[in-house]
Amino acid sequence: MYISKWWGDLIGGSDDSMALIDYLEQLGSTDVTLNQIFKDLGLDVLLSKGDLKNGGDLGFDIKSADGTFRAELDIACSVLIDLSAIVLECHKSGYVNLHDLDEARQPCKLYIDAPQEERNLLRDELYKFSRNPLAYELAELVDCS
Repeated sequence: MYISKWWGDLIGGSDDSMALIDYLEQLGSTDVTLNQIFKDLGLDVLLSKGDLKNGGDLGFDIKSADGTFRAELDIACSVLIDLSAIVLECHKSGYVNLHDLDEARQPCKLYIDAPQEERNLLRDELYKFSRNPLAYELAELVDCS
């Protein structure tokens, strides 16, 4: 896996990461668009505002035998970082295997169609984050003492 040196340590180790993988697993398709993911998770609204600093109403519905419930995603920039890594994996390898992201998952090769415009949107948001990471909710997890 192209992103293996980052996944699980610097990226992909949070509860939001596991929820993102839950979402991808429940799609029931091996070919999805990045735009669909943005819409399903609520990232489209935050990205249109150009502000991931304060989070927002992010999440998705999980359907189970017990009914449907909402899985909340807590830190928008963290989700975007994880999603960017997954898109990078798809771009470099042609797909991402959900089992490689979380060994508890069944092998499932997923391809995310991410046109240049949407990849640029990810790049631009990551750039904003890199310029001032402590301005984001993720900073609450950093010990600045």
